[in-house]
Parts: sequence; C-alpha cells; structure tokens
Amino acid sequence: MARKQKMTRCFFQSLPTETMCNIFKIVSESMVEDDIMETPREENRVLAGGLPFTLTMALVCKYWRNIVSSMPVLRRISWALPLKDQWMSSQLKKSGSYPVHLTITQNRVITRPFFLGTLVSPHLQRLKSLMVSDFFDGYSFDTLTGHVPQLDCLRLINIRPRGCVTSLFNLECPALRILYIDNNTAIRLSHQWLKNNLRHIEVVAIYGGVPISSSTSLAISQALQAIPRRIPCLILDSLQLDQMQSHHNAICAEKVILRTCIRGALVAFDVNCQTVVLQKCDSIHELRSLSLPPSNSLELDECAAKFGIRCIPKTRPWDGDTVIITNSHSSCIKVILYLLGAPFARRICCLWSCVTTLKLIAKGDFVMELPLITLKQMVSSRKEAVKQENLEKGSREELARMRPLVVLHVHGAQPLPHKEKMWFKKQVRDFVWD
Repeated sequence: MARKQKMTRCFFQSLPTETMCNIFKIVSESMVEDDIMETPREENRVLAGGLPFTLTMALVCKYWRNIVSSMPVLRRISWALPLKDQWMSSQLKKSGSYPVHLTITQNRVITRPFFLGTLVSPHLQRLKSLMVSDFFDGYSFDTLTGHVPQLDCLRLINIRPRGCVTSLFNLECPALRILYIDNNTAIRLSHQWLKNNLRHIEVVAIYGGVPISSSTSLAISQALQAIPRRIPCLILDSLQLDQMQSHHNAICAEKVILRTCIRGALVAFDVNCQTVVLQKCDSIHELRSLSLPPSNSLELDECAAKFGIRCIPKTRPWDGDTVIITNSHSSCIKVILYLLGAPFARRICCLWSCVTTLKLIAKGDFVMELPLITLKQMVSSRKEAVKQENLEKGSREELARMRPLVVLHVHGAQPLPHKEKMWFKKQVRDFVWD
C-alpha cells in the first residue's frame, strides 16, 4: 500500500519542463485577455502598475524562475512611469522575436519627456496587445504610427491629454479583435480609423464611470455606427446613455452587455440584437418601465432590485423567449417572476408572455434564495392562462399571447422536497432541479 501511494504521488516540480512551459503560456494568454476586458479597479494589479504575471511566477522558486527566464514568449512588459526609458528598451530586447504584450501606466506626475513612439516603433510588428491607462500629464508624447499586423487587443482608459489619444490612433491595426476604451476616448475616435481597422472586431467595450452629457452620448452612438460590421459583442460598462439620443441612433450589435447602468442604453439597439446581458445591476426594478430591445434572450448576472415594484404597466412588453438568471439576489428574481406572470396585486399582468425557457443558476459559493411560492404561482398562472376560455375581454387581450413555461432549469439551489419536485414535473415539460 505504501509503495502504491509513493508511486501515485506527483509534485508540480516533477512535471517535464515542456509541460510547465505550456501551462504558463496558456495562463499568460488568458490573463492578457482578462486584463483587457476587466473593469479598471485598483485590485487589477497589472493595470495598477503591479507585478506582471511572469515576474510573479519567477518569485515562486528557483525552478520556476529558470523556466520563465528561458521563455521570452511569456514576457509581458508592464511599464509604470516614471521608470526609465532604458528599462523599457531592455525589456523589449529580452522578448526576442516573440509577440509583445505591453502595459503602460503613470504612477505619479513626471516632468521629463516621454517618447513612446521612439521606443515602441521598432517593435510594432510584434506588438500583440497594448494597454495604456491613467495618463494625466500633458508632457511630450510623440506620435506612434505604423502598421501593427498582430495587434488584436487595444485598451485605452483615463487618458486626459488629447494629443496622447490622437497619436495612438495613427496605428494601422487590421487584426484588431478587442477594443476597450472609456467614454472620453470614444468621442475622440476618428470614424475613418474605425472603418479601416475594425473590420474583424469581436468585442467593443466602453467604460463610463460618471454621468455623460447628451452630446457625449450622441458622439458615442455615432462612433459605434461607424464600425463597418455588426458588433458581435458590445459592452457598455457603467455607461448611461441619453435615452432620447439613443432612440434615434440605433446601434448594430449581436450581443449587448450592460454593466451597472441600464437606463437609456436599452433603447439604443436595432431590432436584430440577439442577446441582452445585465451584469452587476441593482436597479432591476426599473425594467417594469423600460423597453427591452427585441432580442431572443435576456441574461441577468449578479443583479438585484433596490426597490420593489408598485405596479406593472401594460406598455412595456418583450417578445424574447429565454431568461437566464445567475448569482442574483432574490429581489431580482422576484421582479422577473412578476414580469413573467406571477400574480401581482391580485391580478396577472404578464409583460414577457413569449418566454418559454427560464434558467436559475447559482455558481461558486453563491447561495440562491429562491422565492419558491412566487415561482410556483408564475408557472401555474401561465399554464392556466393558456387553457382559460371564459376571461373578461380586457384580460383576454392581455393574456392572448401567453405561452406556458416549457423549460425550467434550477442549478445550485437548495434541495427541493420530493412533493414539490413532482408538482413541477407535472407542470413543466423540461424540468431540472439540481
């Protein structure tokens, strides 16, 4: 037995060097994209000027340090000014001929000239991702121009001097896949640059953080309309668009992710939007008075409702067929169940009558507090409304398009008593509770 245990024991250091290299490479590549897409906060160590991945791994032990130093492909250069230009040049040379992932941020006020173009231009052919953030000085910022054939991720956040932004958009980026900018950068974008460089774009993200004016909202909408293809995924991060401007300037996107703010943005998209995702929004109660774009599915992730709903109007219907709720507060779930037809104030008013699929999911350590009684009432009311024939005229018109719930999946909730499980199985054709 002891011999068997000894044979099956395996330490990380015992893995072949090639395997370790592949693991580090996969992790590094995934972290680059995570850094591009993550909301800028202090805890984001790379963008805040902290240690890059390779240096962190090199500090673990001598074995890991030797592996990292032998792999230029892992090199991610994080330049937190006012580090000297010579350090930057040295790091670029050490990266050899491999793709370069470059992060530049300003830690404090500096007075010396900063020549980004002079330092980086010789390496543009290898530049894979570029993240520039927190520039607040108007010091010398020379023009960065040229053809960047491998650049697929570009992130520009909190860059105040107008000249800095202008210089960065002289780059030719035919392979650009992800663009993450803040609202101030978005309004300075050249529409011609967007048309020339975003032909293969997959994700566009715009970060707000503060209220914006109607003119800024219009400029952002016009910039997004200048993109030469339907945007596969558009992220509006803490950005509240002007509702009137958005309504008259439809944005073309397949999938829309709204973080924190939902008011104004929901009316900004054309009729071909397929999926709307609401993330970390605590104002789900506002959905009763907001119009959803005509998408097929609605996803809510880490959402809540600050207030309950006092009434449900009949003027905000939605024709989508799928609702997915993940790691959201019970207040959010209850609002959605009312919109799906659970009795409210002794009457049924279903704004989302076409929904046939509902999924409630708890991931990780999240504890789902599911309003079981309200859920059962919603399932029953939708099924009964389809069968009912002798309704009053007003109610018949209101519920004429009501469809029964066909799919109900609940993952990660508390165990359901056998009696309740049998009831749901009789009411819903495809029922899962695990």
